[in-house]
Amino acid sequence: MEKIMYTVGEIAEILGLHPKTVQRFIREGSLKARKIGRAWKIHVDDFKEYAHGELAPKSSAEISSAPAIPIEHRLSVSAVIELRNAQNDEASRISNTLIAVLNGKDPAWGASRYDFLHDRDTGTARFILYGTPLFISSIMKMLDPLLAG
Repeated sequence: MEKIMYTVGEIAEILGLHPKTVQRFIREGSLKARKIGRAWKIHVDDFKEYAHGELAPKSSAEISSAPAIPIEHRLSVSAVIELRNAQNDEASRISNTLIAVLNGKDPAWGASRYDFLHDRDTGTARFILYGTPLFISSIMKMLDPLLAG
């Protein structure tokens, strides 16, 4: 059976890099990954896309003839909303609301992503949003009434 997902350690071994370097690539967005439980997993197709894009030599003709991509299609923003001493019902209410907003979001907001992290040791919940400036600003405007109730 062919492997579908790789761990950070496996990618590091394949590329001859330190696992922290691979984690940095994930943080920077140059290597797509998904968090499954507490571990990052890289789909084989995402790894192939990264390897072909990063490792393939570029000719100067290819670089100079590449069409200019407008900045609004290249710009991404992230926001971390941190709730200290989070109660389960509070964290669930906020998370469920954000998921509902993402499921029915305005297409004009562009591509977006949401991650939720909960640190049981400190009781801190983190709601992490990634997307266009319009998406992030729209979510931030929604937060005031959400947190007031």
